[in-house]
Amino acid sequence: MSSSVQSIDAPDRGGCPIAVPAWGVLFMLLFGYLIPILPTTGRIDQSVAAPAVITGMYTVDFLLAGNVAGWWDAFRHLILPSIALMLGGMAQAARLTRGNMVENSMKDYILAERAYGVPENRVLRKYLLKPSLIPTITVMAMDISSIFGNAFLVENLFNYPGLSRYGLSAMLNKDINAISGVVMVLGITFIILNILSDLIVAWLDPRVRLMGGSEA
Repeated sequence: MSSSVQSIDAPDRGGCPIAVPAWGVLFMLLFGYLIPILPTTGRIDQSVAAPAVITGMYTVDFLLAGNVAGWWDAFRHLILPSIALMLGGMAQAARLTRGNMVENSMKDYILAERAYGVPENRVLRKYLLKPSLIPTITVMAMDISSIFGNAFLVENLFNYPGLSRYGLSAMLNKDINAISGVVMVLGITFIILNILSDLIVAWLDPRVRLMGGSEA
């Protein structure tokens, strides 16, 4: 077996046990105080004027107003909260993809490609990675629930007025209209993400496209 497959088949060391808020605290200490290169609180610096409300998203509103400096400042304030939210899902996606690649690496069609002399890079990218990504894409589409569930902790930590923090405040204040709006936005997000995941799976797996064409 090739060295690339042997490296894939290495023993699993386990996922990251650190919770999402802990990542946020670590990033605040590292990039906000020890190496102060990124802002740690708020949406924009106090020295930057807020843009005119068009969409309510500062990065988009700054771009629509043609304020590149304001967009860059708002974008910098998004970096640490976004990474803190992403890390848990990224670790899960990496482990799932790795496990699927290990399982698929010994299947007959992969062994046949190697027997025909197909270059190893092409085998890994086209014939092994693509089918191994299908479960990962499906799980990532469903992981949006855990992201929104953890988001209010990160938003409180970074003092960022996001959707989850707004929804939690609405529930504490028993604001039915605001709760209904948040639930509707989340529901539409779920639907769009599931549709996108189905389209990506159909692109990755030709069998899905062929089955859809035959049923039509």
